[in-house]
Amino acid sequence: MRERRAYGTGCYRRRIELAATDTEARGELGDDFHHFTVEIAHDDERVTVIEGAPHRIPWTTCPGALAPLQQMKEAGLGASVLDLVRHTPPKAQCTHLHDLSCLTIAHAGRVVSGGAAERRYDVVVPDRVERRAECYVEVDGNEVLRWSLEGLRILCASDEDFETHSIGSKSFREVLASRSTPDATEAAWILQRAVFIGLGRQHDFDAMKTAREFAREVGGGCHAFAPERLDQGLRALGNAHDFSDAPDTILSQPRNHPFRAR
Repeated sequence: MRERRAYGTGCYRRRIELAATDTEARGELGDDFHHFTVEIAHDDERVTVIEGAPHRIPWTTCPGALAPLQQMKEAGLGASVLDLVRHTPPKAQCTHLHDLSCLTIAHAGRVVSGGAAERRYDVVVPDRVERRAECYVEVDGNEVLRWSLEGLRILCASDEDFETHSIGSKSFREVLASRSTPDATEAAWILQRAVFIGLGRQHDFDAMKTAREFAREVGGGCHAFAPERLDQGLRALGNAHDFSDAPDTILSQPRNHPFRAR
């Protein structure tokens, strides 16, 4: 698998914007490899309508995940993001579209309970140097959590309870769930997700023909990497962007970005 020559000189960035009214909510997520939106309607208790849109995708099979996304209907607005992730089997979903739907539903619940109508998450994960990186997540421009990592192990953290834990361990969910507030859990979960995805910056995806060439890294963990779709999923060429120096352009890319499949 060919590596990107520029790795080690920039950073992975992910931006998530959430907005809601009394009856609807919208989420938008963008990073180096993805750009999705999700919109929901609800009855104050449960999701009644959910729609997603893929604007920039890594594989041509990704839009097929819009169908299983409908399984998020009836999800409860009062559930935590960790519980929402388990509302439907995650391996049937597009990881990023599904994550965004969970965040959008959780945000709708916050607003119904009197929370602010809008929220923005910004995550920065620098390229690894000797396996180390210092990453952080901001909420509405304010840093709320920082981790110093070696591999997947947290060496130092702004919240000391995270220190010595591996973000790749099964027990890390318990660490997330033990945060003092749902907001703290949500921010840490977003940071954990971003650390994993940011490692993708090491790879030259446009040198790949099909999803099968990256399957070993993912392990069948989402819709596009289900065994029956590995050879159907062609690389969507030109859809990997570098936002190291341009965080404010992450969500300003053209909608329905055209792609060329190999």
